[in-house]
Amino acid sequence: MSGNSLYSARDPVSTVPVEKTKDEGAPGEIQVENGIIVPEGWEQIFHFLRERRGGMVYVVGGADRGKTTFCRWLTSRLTEIGTTGFLDCDIGQSTLGPPATVGLALYSGSPEDPGATYFRFVGAVTPSGHMVQELVGALRLKEKAREEGASYIVADSPGWVVEPAAQEFHVRMIDLLQPDVVIGFERGPELEGILVNFRRHPRIRIFECATPAEVVERKRDWRKLYRFQRFSEYFSCAVPHARFLSGLGIHGRIPESFCDDAWRDLLIALCDPEMMVVALGLVDRLDLVTGTLSFRAPPHDAHRVATVHVGSIQVDLSNPPGRVSQGARPVSWRQSTLSEGEDQSPPARASPSPGARADREHHSPGRSGTGS
Repeated sequence: MSGNSLYSARDPVSTVPVEKTKDEGAPGEIQVENGIIVPEGWEQIFHFLRERRGGMVYVVGGADRGKTTFCRWLTSRLTEIGTTGFLDCDIGQSTLGPPATVGLALYSGSPEDPGATYFRFVGAVTPSGHMVQELVGALRLKEKAREEGASYIVADSPGWVVEPAAQEFHVRMIDLLQPDVVIGFERGPELEGILVNFRRHPRIRIFECATPAEVVERKRDWRKLYRFQRFSEYFSCAVPHARFLSGLGIHGRIPESFCDDAWRDLLIALCDPEMMVVALGLVDRLDLVTGTLSFRAPPHDAHRVATVHVGSIQVDLSNPPGRVSQGARPVSWRQSTLSEGEDQSPPARASPSPGARADREHHSPGRSGTGS
């Protein structure tokens, strides 16, 4: 997996391409950069961070508020003055990697191509029911960015903000990540239940930005199609693989049943010893007799794989959103392929790995945690 250019943002805060019409940074004036209208408040945030000479930014807001466009714009500007990490925590509308992953791209000098990318697997397209996985993944990637010398980190968060559980999720994300700046994109006081918890924090500075008028609200069907397209793009070069589970760790949302229907098309992550994603896969079959897992995945270095993380969604790439397949199998508690709804946790199951205690070889991961 690899990161994208910062200028390929999916958030539709844009105009027809126009050259910059004002002097950069002039107070009280709106800039146009790379087709993006840049409000005065955005420039103020950039100058604040530049004067600090480092720091982490956590951007929070509902869906279609302009968060991703702002994150990419800010990352591009900060890259001009220091190594900057873009931390993509929006697992449902991800831009760095496929859905169900938290991604980190490190930029230095140029916003076009990241120097390194890393991914952690959450296993779902909504944090609901998967808060622990996302919290841990975001923290580990923040630590990786610091290890790689990033002066700045810009974190884009999920647009799940309304329900009490969603507000608690963001409160815990902010508390865990300890950003220096929290930026809220909102229409009205919709984020107050989150931001009020940090208004007296001695180290966190809060900025509140109105949603730009140019933002286009996307319907749920558009989001489903976007996820389908991201998965299709990722698995376009997938080939069949088979792995003996002996000696491999296996964890996550293991199905209640080991029948074929419970495992077919199940999204999994093949991870290195640091639990960074080497590759994602779609299960074809789990054979308990031989202890073999058959799956489709892009070509990758199998020697780097130390553990298999089982996700909570079945991705049927033969059934695009809008089509209804005859005799579609029930998914029980498991999330449907592209749903944003809440799921319910199943009872815990023992690992199907017949050799969970087998001796494990040690393989050093490469520089990037992407397997690309």
